[in-house]
Amino acid sequence: MRAEVLARAVGYTQAIDWRFRDLLRSANQYGLVQGSGANAVVSITKLGEDVVSPSSSSQRQKALVDAFRTVEPFKKVEEFYSGKKIPEDEFFENTLVRDFGVSRERIRTFIDVFTKNLQYLNLFTGGSVAPPKTLVGETDAQPNPAVVPAESSGSAARVREFLDSCFVMMPFGGWFDRYYQDIYSPAIKAAGFEPMRSDELFTTGSVVEQIWEQIGKSTVMFADLSNRNANVFYELGLAHAARKPVVLAARNIDDVPFDLRHLRVIVYDVNEPHWSDKLGKAVTDYLKNAKAEPDKSIPQPFRELLERFEEGDNEDPDEAPASPGRKLATK
Repeated sequence: MRAEVLARAVGYTQAIDWRFRDLLRSANQYGLVQGSGANAVVSITKLGEDVVSPSSSSQRQKALVDAFRTVEPFKKVEEFYSGKKIPEDEFFENTLVRDFGVSRERIRTFIDVFTKNLQYLNLFTGGSVAPPKTLVGETDAQPNPAVVPAESSGSAARVREFLDSCFVMMPFGGWFDRYYQDIYSPAIKAAGFEPMRSDELFTTGSVVEQIWEQIGKSTVMFADLSNRNANVFYELGLAHAARKPVVLAARNIDDVPFDLRHLRVIVYDVNEPHWSDKLGKAVTDYLKNAKAEPDKSIPQPFRELLERFEEGDNEDPDEAPASPGRKLATK
C-alpha cells in the first residue's frame, strides 16, 4: 500500500503529515511494517500480522514482546538489567550513555519510551517482562522469564487481550459493578475492545489526568447515564471535547439530556425478560457501528471541530489544540 493511501486510512489527510511520518517510522523500528517515507510502498510484516490479527492471545503476547526486542537498544537494556536492581535515575542515565550509546540529549525520552513500552507489554503478558516498578530503583527486579501464556504464569493480574480499548463511564457500586462485570465487559470484548473503567486506573497523577489520558487512548467509549451521575457526565464532556465516539445507555430515556438523544442511545429495562442478554448484544453492535462510523457518535459542534482540525493541521505540532488523542506512544 502506498504511504499516501495508508495515511488516509489511519486518519491523516497527507503522507507528509508529521504525525503520520512519526507513526510510520516507529512501526518500522518495531519491525511491524516495511517501507518508510511519504513516497514509500508500505507492507505489513509477519510480526505485524501476529500483533493485529493473531490466531490466539498467546501469539499476540509473543509478537508484542518480539516487537519490543526488535529495537536493539531496548533489547540490550532489558537483558542487561534482567534479574537486577536498576539504579537511581542519575546512575541509570549514566549507564545508558556510557554502556549503551544513548545520547545525553535523548536520555529522558529514551527512559520514558522504554518504561511505557514495558508497562504496555505487561498489560498483555501478566508481568512476564521485567516489571516497570524496577525502574524507580526501589525494589529488586525479578528474573526475566521467557514469554509464556499468562494463564500458566500463576499471576492473578488481569491480562489484556485486545489492542483497541473502550473506556467505560458509569456509576460505581451496587448493581452497577455487576453490570460492568457480567454484561458490559463481555459485550465490549465481543466487539473487539479492551474494557477499562476509571476505578481500574493505577497510574500516577490526578484522577482527572488519568481519565483524560485514557480517553485519548480509547478507540471508542461507552457511557451508562442512568441516575444522571455527575462524574459520568463530566467524563462524557471530556470525551466529546476530545472528539471521541461514545455509545450511550440508560435505564430511562429521561436520564439522557435532550441534546444527546440523537446520538447512539441504548435504553434498557431490567424488568423485561432476558434484558441482560439484549443489553449485551446491543452494546456489542453499537460499539462496532461506532468504530465503523464514528461521526454518528460525536455531537455536531465537536464533529465540525474535528473536521477543521483534520483539514488544517498537517505540519506544525505547536499550533494544534490540546487533545489526548494527539499523544504518540513512540518517538
